[in-house]
Amino acid sequence: MLVLVAVAGASAACSEPPPPGVETAATTGAAAPAAPAAEPGWTGLTKPEEVIEARRVLMTEAERLMKPIDTFSIGEPADAAQLRENATSIEALLLAAPHLFPPTTNLFDPAAHDPPTTALPTVWQRFPAFLTFAGSAEKAAAALREAEGEEALRAASTRLRGACDACHAGFMKPYTPPQATEEDAEFDFESVIPK
Repeated sequence: MLVLVAVAGASAACSEPPPPGVETAATTGAAAPAAPAAEPGWTGLTKPEEVIEARRVLMTEAERLMKPIDTFSIGEPADAAQLRENATSIEALLLAAPHLFPPTTNLFDPAAHDPPTTALPTVWQRFPAFLTFAGSAEKAAAALREAEGEEALRAASTRLRGACDACHAGFMKPYTPPQATEEDAEFDFESVIPK
């Protein structure tokens, strides 16, 4: 978990200019790097595929943590302390997630069966909206962490799933299940099954 947060922090530092008031080489008179891509910490520029992998791992972990929350929200019993612990971790992951989307990782290929990323170009075209959606999901995780009582926990669980799904609907390639074709139906399975 700490590694993911550290990766997100490093990516944030590499993908956006520093906020006003933060001292940099430009404001202190120190020697500036020759070119960002030449420096080892600029992974958003030098290794966008690794940044994409980092966010994939982060989101996979968030989904793993969501499983008991989702099953609880549809009526299955769950340990309230575990739900709150998962929500705490999800909140941290969602805080880091937007920082793993530097513009250099806008590598979605609509023609590819398995594109390098499922993040749609809409992320960068509407980045302020993307940040708002991510922030809403983070706040929903915080609300789940603070919820007391079964009804409040269930309502907060449902809101968190809704916030995650809303962000995915606007900014992530939808999953399309494979479709059986006529060619599939006509395949001669007997020819490949050992006798």
